[in-house]
Amino acid sequence: MTVDEELRRVWGTETGGEPEGELDVLEVRTPRGAAEALARVRDVLAVVLAQSEQDWPDPARWRRLLPGWFVAACVDDAEVRDCVLDRWSLRAWVYWFQPGLRAWRWWDAEALGDTLRVRVLPLRRPYLRGALEWLLRVAA
Repeated sequence: MTVDEELRRVWGTETGGEPEGELDVLEVRTPRGAAEALARVRDVLAVVLAQSEQDWPDPARWRRLLPGWFVAACVDDAEVRDCVLDRWSLRAWVYWFQPGLRAWRWWDAEALGDTLRVRVLPLRRPYLRGALEWLLRVAA
């Protein structure tokens, strides 16, 4: 799947088709409503997916590129002393979205009242999806 194809899937302008593999489902409940949470997730992913591996931004540039609400949800790298599972640093989060490291592709999403359901296509198993799960949680 190309970046352009994945971006069309993120925005919901390309749907359907059969994936070349088994899809995984992630769900998050959201008090703000799933439609708003999905819009927030799309805003972040659109920025990240538009970056190429050759031009991967440095941490200072990511702070300018990503939505303010997302950057504010990240812990400051200077504060990280141990493995913090409930909050990601921006540097660690974008690291796992680098094209060569991200082992999944967005397939589609549904906003179902207060539940956001996302389906991803793993490129290999096992795969790490913690950065995506954290994005879903903070967007909720």
